[in-house]
Amino acid sequence: GARELDPRQPLGDLIVEPAPFSLFPTEFPQSSFETAYELGKPFNALVHNVCSQQDWLLDEAIVNAAQGDPDFTGRLVSLARDVEAKGRAQNLVLGLLRSDYMLHKPDGTGDVTGILQVELNTIASSFGCLSTKISKMHKALHGEVDTNLPPNSADEGIAKGIATAYQEYQKQYPDSKNVAVVMVVQPGETNSIDQRDLEFVLKTKYGVPVVRKTLAELAKCQYRANNSELLLDGDSGLVAGVVYYRAGYTPDDYPSDTEWKGRSTVEHSSAIKCPDVFYHLFGAKKVQQELTRPGILAKFSTEATLLESCFAKLYALDDENYEDVINMALKDPHLFVLKPQREGGGNNLYDDDLVKALRTITKEERGAYIIMQKIQPPSTTGVLIRRGKIVYNGDVVCELGVFGISLRDYSSSENIAMDEVVGHILRTKSVQTDEGGVAAGYAFLSSPKLV
Repeated sequence: GARELDPRQPLGDLIVEPAPFSLFPTEFPQSSFETAYELGKPFNALVHNVCSQQDWLLDEAIVNAAQGDPDFTGRLVSLARDVEAKGRAQNLVLGLLRSDYMLHKPDGTGDVTGILQVELNTIASSFGCLSTKISKMHKALHGEVDTNLPPNSADEGIAKGIATAYQEYQKQYPDSKNVAVVMVVQPGETNSIDQRDLEFVLKTKYGVPVVRKTLAELAKCQYRANNSELLLDGDSGLVAGVVYYRAGYTPDDYPSDTEWKGRSTVEHSSAIKCPDVFYHLFGAKKVQQELTRPGILAKFSTEATLLESCFAKLYALDDENYEDVINMALKDPHLFVLKPQREGGGNNLYDDDLVKALRTITKEERGAYIIMQKIQPPSTTGVLIRRGKIVYNGDVVCELGVFGISLRDYSSSENIAMDEVVGHILRTKSVQTDEGGVAAGYAFLSSPKLV
């Protein structure tokens, strides 16, 4: 399979490595593609409605996950409670969401039953810009033969969301003349091209300046003396109007208390966060699972039936039925995935690893995991390219992500500055590969050919 060719080898003399990609667009049913887009706005609303009801989010949905994963999920929950106690300095929140789906063909037989949601990413949802380029590349190479290649303007849509938030901040603080968007990045960032592309669109189309900062650098920032504006540079008076996270989604991004201080400094500032800590917590696998409990979704969404149609079966390991769930997964491990509260690819456990983990997991750790039905996608053929070479030619499966932008107000449910579905990303991988992250080295960027 493609993974065996060790995509994370050192680059040697190479300065830039092109993102791995599929030579041809990948077949995807048009009806399922349209359903994924239709789900975009209901998910935008759901995220905000849940995050507006912090009691359910913090005290019910994620409390056991915080106890089972105290050093990461637990600290995020503590930060959220701190914001709750001190009061929000900013009521607007920007959601740059990416909902990921796979086609489901049960037991590999019969027809595709539709799409099932893999997860909803609420922080550092990447590859909007590169996936736009892949769509254009496939249209240039194959557009005369494959006419049903849908347009993709994820890059413009994501930039519009950040620019709209920037403009809303300027309305709130008209006296602040020197305002920038902060892109929070990892030290030694390897996915900078996708990020820089977004930076260029913001600058050229909207005149919005972007400053790149790590969490450790943000820990040194101060607030303006008379309010909670976040000063990036005391001498020039440069202020953070929007803080857009492309880091902070993994415990690796918080090697010390300094990084947590940086996150807290931003969270208590008046900058518009993308995401704030509540939206970040919504993306936890535990919240995804809790929303599938009977009657829960309808409390937060007027379109519960539509949303439920894409839910895979999800099981808790922290309630009274946990032994039944564990036994069910041990009996047929190939039908399930064990998921921790982690983002970024490469974290899920399958087959023998799942069995081993379930047999050794402690009561305290159980809350930090959920079990998910393993989606069984149909295969098609693909030619996968890495570093200019064909590394795989054979059966592939794909995962469709749809980008939603939501700019909403905690103080007024009527105040919605932006609510759009702006584009998509398609990732393809060999049928032997379970994991799905491009940056993590498992998947290849592609685009859909609607059939």
